[in-house]
Amino acid sequence: MTDEQHRHVLVVGAQCTAMGRLSRLEKAARELHSVLTDPALGACVPRTGEHGSLLVSATLTTDDVRNAVHEAVRCAREDNAVLVVALLGHGFTPPQQTDLYYMVAGSTTGSTMSALNVGQLLTEAVDEPGVEGVIALVDTCHAAGGMPDAGRITGGVRAGRARLSVVTASAADQTARGMRLTFALAKVLRNGIAGAGASLYADGLLVRSLRSRIKGQAVGRFEYDNDPFVAEGLWLARNVRSAAGAGGVVGPVGRQDLEEAVSMWRAGMRLPAPLARGDLDGLLTFAREGQVDDQADPRWRDRVVQVVETLLTCADTVSLLNTTLADVLSSDLLREARQLAGLPPEAEGAELLRGLVEFAALRASGLDEPRWKAPARFVAALAELCGEAGVDAELRQWASGLGAVTEFNDARTELARKRQQGELRLVVSLAGALTGWPEEVDAWLVGTGEPLPVHERFRCGSADLMGTGRAIGAVLAWARERLPSPEQLVNVDIAAPAHLLACWQPEEARVGRRLLGVNHDVVVRWSGRMDPAEGNGEMNDAARKALRGMAAAVAVEWIGVSVLDDRQGLEQSLMTGRYDTVVGLDHHPDSLQDALEQLLPYAPIILWPRSGTRAADALRALVQQNWRSLPDGLPAAYRRRWSAEHEDCGTCLGDVRAVWHDEAWLEFCRPFEQRVVVGPEEDC
Repeated sequence: MTDEQHRHVLVVGAQCTAMGRLSRLEKAARELHSVLTDPALGACVPRTGEHGSLLVSATLTTDDVRNAVHEAVRCAREDNAVLVVALLGHGFTPPQQTDLYYMVAGSTTGSTMSALNVGQLLTEAVDEPGVEGVIALVDTCHAAGGMPDAGRITGGVRAGRARLSVVTASAADQTARGMRLTFALAKVLRNGIAGAGASLYADGLLVRSLRSRIKGQAVGRFEYDNDPFVAEGLWLARNVRSAAGAGGVVGPVGRQDLEEAVSMWRAGMRLPAPLARGDLDGLLTFAREGQVDDQADPRWRDRVVQVVETLLTCADTVSLLNTTLADVLSSDLLREARQLAGLPPEAEGAELLRGLVEFAALRASGLDEPRWKAPARFVAALAELCGEAGVDAELRQWASGLGAVTEFNDARTELARKRQQGELRLVVSLAGALTGWPEEVDAWLVGTGEPLPVHERFRCGSADLMGTGRAIGAVLAWARERLPSPEQLVNVDIAAPAHLLACWQPEEARVGRRLLGVNHDVVVRWSGRMDPAEGNGEMNDAARKALRGMAAAVAVEWIGVSVLDDRQGLEQSLMTGRYDTVVGLDHHPDSLQDALEQLLPYAPIILWPRSGTRAADALRALVQQNWRSLPDGLPAAYRRRWSAEHEDCGTCLGDVRAVWHDEAWLEFCRPFEQRVVVGPEEDC
């Protein structure tokens, strides 16, 4: 449903031999036609051919103009469109009358039959069933005489159920010069009007703007509006000086769903942009009460009502959250709530809060689920993250108003448990593996509520892959014994030196009967950031600063073969801060260990393709598309890669390897930065 499909135009510029040639007529007509057919401005559909949308000539007859008008009306009728008609040139009013007659090549002021009655033309156009409205622009002498008699419209076949706006260049007893109205109008439409909203109308604001530019002529207007069954005002052009989205209460998700429902219900109906609260209220009334014809599908009308009611509730919810959470609301909080509530990354729109609320309300609930379950879950996630009793009470009252208290309370209970589970992590360090596999591993249980993480050391039995897997299995058993029922351990951090990171996928370590990543979400870390060596505190502080400065949509700095081969140049770039956040290798280097050892002290996040992955462009696109779900989305992607479905897929997110150091990990590393290393005591 686009504006270009629902707006037609006819610009006529007729020279009259008896009145003298107008030197600026053709230029004015072409400029106005260009503005009105500009998709970003007038958005009217241009036509070519015998009765095209631009008709400029010194030989036009009354039949030529009348046929062109009839063709434009026919096109508007077939498309249920608005018709914009502009008549430029000469005009006259007979003695003792104010009716305007538009003059063509053979017209004279002594014969009304040699010209066209403008008021009658406009009345016939606006009275044609299917035409959604007519906007007329009359730039002639005595132009105000072209305003039709409202009685003629109300007595027509549509019984007055029509819309008409007319802008005139001069009073009925006044001349117009130099096509001033047309040039001024084209300029105003191209430049826009500050404070006029998203669209420009043939209203008082437009006329005042034109009058400030046109001297010696009384620019006027006429408006007739007696059609209650329309969803959008009779706009002339989009306002290029309007603040994007100003006054709107509907985001892209809501608008898409509403446009789909409206187009299926009434194909000729358009929605204003942006959609204000009053637009939704009016559409709701129209959909509930307006019985315009027998062709409107009542099922889609019901769908329109449902979507509008949902969007009104979404608007109220956004307003409530902006007020209730004013002290804490931030982009980070909303994104954390989105993840906690289980909404996908695509739920985040340009206007973050509105996008999340609308997605939850319109896209996230299943067919057999309560209508407000997903929004209640998202709002419950915000309540959980805020942790304030007053906020929780206000948001529970919101849920009560929607009949969703049960869903809200269920979500609060589940999300509290999920959040606690997310904070519970098992850290397994293989830092003792200086060259091959370690002889022992260290383990810490984080998030148990104790002041310091619980620590234990485990022997591997054998310094190889199998021995390491057995040690990790012992660590898991130890961790489970320390957890109170019904807590479950999900998150496991594996910290390893660069030479193991280059050749080992920790989630594929066999622990007991299964691979580690089957029942656990494994995130890979570099054990070097836990090293108490001098300078590591500075390294981690630099990483903290870089992470806090990252934007929501991070641009990964991808490195190719030529950069990696120039080790000296790369080192210089690293030392000067070129690669201080996210580095991606666009290939799997033969010397991956060397690359990691050079990059890991600088970049807190490093990505590279699994060995054998060749589609570098696809890999970049996958990372960009899934960025906001990383690193949490990687464990699930690895599990999908193990499934039978992966056999037929190309490059996927499971082909991305990562070493990830977020702020939570750097905080875990902080005590190591402050550790004092003491040599063993000598025997006396």
